[in-house]
Amino acid sequence: MADAVRHASLAAALVAFVAVTAGCGQRSVALYEKVMGSPSYERVTESATRTREVTDGLDTRFILSATWLSRSWVSAFSEEYSNIYYLDAERRERVISHWRGESEKYVRFFVALYVPEEKGNDLEKPGTLWSLRLVRADEKDFEPVYIRKSSLRPEEISRFFPFSGTWYRAYEVAFPREAGEPAEAPRIGSPRLKLVLSGVEGRAVLVWQ
Repeated sequence: MADAVRHASLAAALVAFVAVTAGCGQRSVALYEKVMGSPSYERVTESATRTREVTDGLDTRFILSATWLSRSWVSAFSEEYSNIYYLDAERRERVISHWRGESEKYVRFFVALYVPEEKGNDLEKPGTLWSLRLVRADEKDFEPVYIRKSSLRPEEISRFFPFSGTWYRAYEVAFPREAGEPAEAPRIGSPRLKLVLSGVEGRAVLVWQ
């Protein structure tokens, strides 16, 4: 009799545990989806990102990825950043104003570069052997106003720019505003913008229409 009662009690406790766990699981999933952000940011970032791998046979010389930080991307980013950090309107504006302001003043890109020899990953240094240029539809090219290491923390880089792998180095690059203005007489079929990275390891060209 005692065994029967004990088994019945254990069974009831198990049912209650499953019910509670299921409820918590549903709430956890909902919270997880909220923290992970919206699919719209992923779509905007993917459409604004280009990647090029330069190889020598089976060997990778370098990999260049870049996201054009356009007005539409900044808008999606501000929403995503606010959702993840649960910011109110005032705090959101304070955090995002820098990104928006820079993208209004310049044509900006988030650039991730992988080079097997890490010491050669030095785009921001004055003596670098790399040349980074932005080419407009009329083939006029522009040099950067600045190249600097990303202000984001590594965990944020992985979250907001998932194409930037562990061994990449992340940069924020700005070009003159006129580089993004429509060319007066572009060639038919010319891309709107080309980001060109050249060096002794080769050349990579990323194209935005």
